[in-house]
Amino acid sequence: MPFCPQCGVDNPAGARYCDQCGAMLIPVPAQAAPPPVAPSAAIPAIGPTVCPQCGQAVIPGEAFCDNCGAPLRAPARPVAPVPSPPQSAAPPQPVYPPPAPVTAPSSYQASVAPPAAPPPATPSAPPVPSVAPPSAMPSAPPSYQAPLAPPAPAVPPMTPAPVSGRTTLASCALVVIGTGAVLPLPADSQALVGRSDPVSKFYPDVDLGPHGALDQGVGRRHARIFVQGGQVMIEDLDSVNGTLVNGQRVLPHQSRALSNGDQITLGRMLLRFQA
Repeated sequence: MPFCPQCGVDNPAGARYCDQCGAMLIPVPAQAAPPPVAPSAAIPAIGPTVCPQCGQAVIPGEAFCDNCGAPLRAPARPVAPVPSPPQSAAPPQPVYPPPAPVTAPSSYQASVAPPAAPPPATPSAPPVPSVAPPSAMPSAPPSYQAPLAPPAPAVPPMTPAPVSGRTTLASCALVVIGTGAVLPLPADSQALVGRSDPVSKFYPDVDLGPHGALDQGVGRRHARIFVQGGQVMIEDLDSVNGTLVNGQRVLPHQSRALSNGDQITLGRMLLRFQA
């Protein structure tokens, strides 16, 4: 099967464009386009079965044509994100300025441009010694010194306490908001969340297909939930319709920590993380 270099999705044999993100796949010889087929009234509203651009038959529900890459469905109307309750809203993350550039040590500059030698000093006449009267002579210093205070004992460096967190996703689950369906996560260190595709024989760890994932814009490889440093994280796998956590977008291939009760939005599907 062609492998998409953009999002890593396996595509059906003979596809020229990724049916997940629309990126061009490995070039294949052009195929003769069959005559266009008139749409039937019994076709569901999930998308055409024939590409309107080249007339090639496509898999129902795909966003892009496997043969020419043309979009198969009109873009979904933007849906305003559901406002999260004030008590569960995550505080805004602080933005830190970028670190200052590291400058070269002064020793390197000294090696490039050596300093000029100082001019020779003009010899001056030796000073005339003056003899002070005996009463003005300083007294001799005492032959002993006060004992110094003992040094303070060195404080051993404090070692950070080991991170006592989880190592697997056991006892974690995703709850479908609206239906209340509970989808347990596998007892492993990571889980792939998306929708299954029997045509390409792709089955994610958490299949949202039976819960209307296709109509709500959930991709086959939409997001990944994993454990890192004892904390449950979520990563967007360059999905077409994006991933939100508590109304804040998760950039592609960047992870974000999850807490119990966080609201996750995959496309337009609303989920709640339960730990």
